[in-house]
Amino acid sequence: MKMAMQQPDVINDKKIDLTIITPRGVKFVEKADMVIMRCIDGDLGVLPGHAPVSAVLGDGILRIFNNGIEKKLAVFGGIAKIANKSVKIFSTIAQRPEEIDRERAERDRQEAEAAMREESEEIRIQSLQVLLRRSLVRIEVSLHLEEDEYSGEE
Repeated sequence: MKMAMQQPDVINDKKIDLTIITPRGVKFVEKADMVIMRCIDGDLGVLPGHAPVSAVLGDGILRIFNNGIEKKLAVFGGIAKIANKSVKIFSTIAQRPEEIDRERAERDRQEAEAAMREESEEIRIQSLQVLLRRSLVRIEVSLHLEEDEYSGEE
C-alpha cells in the first residue's frame, strides 16, 4: 500500500491574517510573518499558531514583518483579538507613515516637552513646599521635647 506524500504547507498557511479596523472601517489588511504590538503592559509578539487571546493596546508602534520587510504603523489604543492565524485590531487611530504630518508631530513634541519642563518646575516647587512644611512640623514638635510633660518630669 502506497502512502500519499503530504504536500508542504503553502506559504500563506504560515502567515497571519492581519486586519486593522477603525471607526471609519477597515484600515489595513495584510498577511504577515509576525506582528508585534504595544499593549498596556508591554509588547506582544504574534506568530502563526498563537494561542487565542485578547489584549488591550496602548499607544505605540505596530510592527509588521513580512518576507524580511518591516512595516510600522502608529496605533493609539484599542483591542487586539488574536486567534491561531489571525490578528484583528480594533483601534480609534491607526496611521501609516504617509498619513502622518511630521511637522505637526514635531511641533506637538516641542510643545509637550516645554510644558513638561514648566510642569516639572511646578512639581518641584510643590515637592519643596511639602518638604518645607514637614520640616517646620518636625522642628515645632522637636521643640516640645524640652518641655516637662514630654521629658517625663512632673
